[in-house]
Amino acid sequence: MDRRLFLSGLMALGCQGTILKTEASALTNYVMPRVGSRKKNRFDENLVVFISDMHIQPGGHTPVCFKKVVDEILAMRPLPRNVIGLGDLAHLYGRLEDYQLARELFAPLEKAGIVVTHAMGNHDRRENFAKVFPEKTAATVCPGHIVSVVETPNADIIVLDSLQQGEDEKDCNRPGRFDEAQSKWLKQTLQDYRKPVFLAAHHPLKEVRAEEIIFNSPTCCGYIHGHDHRWRPEWIHRNWNTRQMLRTLCLPSTGFWGDIGYMCFHLGTDCATASLVYRDFFFLDPLKPNEQKPLQWELMEEDHKGEKCRFAYERIK
Repeated sequence: MDRRLFLSGLMALGCQGTILKTEASALTNYVMPRVGSRKKNRFDENLVVFISDMHIQPGGHTPVCFKKVVDEILAMRPLPRNVIGLGDLAHLYGRLEDYQLARELFAPLEKAGIVVTHAMGNHDRRENFAKVFPEKTAATVCPGHIVSVVETPNADIIVLDSLQQGEDEKDCNRPGRFDEAQSKWLKQTLQDYRKPVFLAAHHPLKEVRAEEIIFNSPTCCGYIHGHDHRWRPEWIHRNWNTRQMLRTLCLPSTGFWGDIGYMCFHLGTDCATASLVYRDFFFLDPLKPNEQKPLQWELMEEDHKGEKCRFAYERIK
């Protein structure tokens, strides 16, 4: 063999050996990321999705609408850590089969690690809800009611129970109320709160009559509710002798009638932003196949798309 070819072959082998040694060293020094670190940003701890007035009923159109909402939530990146439902989870009379189907529809959210919290609406029945969601009932922070505190890094949300339940399941149109026991609990809880906090319930504030409790709280930033199936931000002024105001927000239905959609609530460091995800408008039922949408409905939908409202944490004393 030619000596020059032999030497060049040795040099090539030496270089290849150096490369292999370097690659082996790199592999040796490489630290595989922990599973937890790869999932670090899977959830946004300051993002809460609010839904309301699901009216889930086997065989109706509402489960189809609600499943689309679930799919959209699961497609979010990052995922919201919390989903809050503001009542009327069941259809008109809060029957057991409504809650059983609701449990199936919510299962993908909980399987994904999202925490789901429920309020009671006037079409709900506590005893049937408790049979299907016993862990939610057992976790209440106010005995005799289904009340929860949802904590996030920047602000908390107290989810209240405004249902006045009658003995007859068809007596389902009573106005919302916080009874004396819940009002007392809420007043004491807000007195001790040092963190920005929101109140949420099914019924509007004018029905539950908690304005003075809220205005006397220095850290309560707003009131969020369902019931009216409308996207409707409002300001409430305490009286003409003060600058104190409170922002309230009414949410759409996920799919029964009226404004159709849900709300993404991002809790920032100095304010919270509520963003409407508007999907449709119809009354009383969705459009039939090949049915043309009325112009009035189209305009309502166009007017609401992309709407937002913000809640300041700092309150005027």
